[in-house]
Amino acid sequence: MSSPTPTAAVTPDPAVASAPVYGTDRRLRRLTTLAGVLYLAIFVIYPLATSVRSTLVVPGDAAATADAIRADEALFRWGLAGEAAIVLIEIVLAAVLYALLRPVSRAMSLAGAFARVAEAVVMAAGCLATSVFTLHALSESGALDPFSAAQRDGLALFFQEANEGLVLVWGFFFALSLLITGWLVVRSGFLPRISGILLALAGAGYLLQSFGTFLVPELAGTWEMVVIVLAIPGELVFAIWLLVKGVDRDTWRAAAARAREAQV
Repeated sequence: MSSPTPTAAVTPDPAVASAPVYGTDRRLRRLTTLAGVLYLAIFVIYPLATSVRSTLVVPGDAAATADAIRADEALFRWGLAGEAAIVLIEIVLAAVLYALLRPVSRAMSLAGAFARVAEAVVMAAGCLATSVFTLHALSESGALDPFSAAQRDGLALFFQEANEGLVLVWGFFFALSLLITGWLVVRSGFLPRISGILLALAGAGYLLQSFGTFLVPELAGTWEMVVIVLAIPGELVFAIWLLVKGVDRDTWRAAAARAREAQV
């Protein structure tokens, strides 16, 4: 009986073997870059959009506010468009951060995404709506014919001042999203722990501002300063790190593999 012919060992093609890893690395880099760009876009667009309100709205003076908006309605509409852009960016950013942080905890990452989307929904239903209502109040709409010019001006100022309270409402949801994101970053191992701690501090700052302004409104300026001190550094550091460095890919892949095995 002839001895069996030995089977030659098959050497895997290194290019084929590394293809899934290379593909994952490219997707990760695209996600982190996109997250960083979206975050920085918020840093640029949001102050510009909200500065429109501070430029055109005269607190306590309905006539001056109405005259300013009528005189520069195009600027007011650009501010409205900027806020609408922020709403859309926040929704996309929620999805991107969920994909990046899901290996740490699917449940908590989903909670963070839902909190950020809730923030965007409140911003759209509240802040955007007040701007639309303001434009209608100052227009020649026949529905408001029973109201005098002074009453229409008063409505416009009312909507703009109501926006200040609505900002604090979406601030609750934004604070929650930052606290969860900070916790996930600290636990991740593929992003710097200090970045997660700074994000959590930013969330605490927004939470203090919302609760503090509702409970002690006379200290509104102080609560705003708390947000500037705590929130801007944390969010800015996180955005720049995502854009420039991204995540540790080996650690991310290991965490993703563990998450698949545990089904968390």
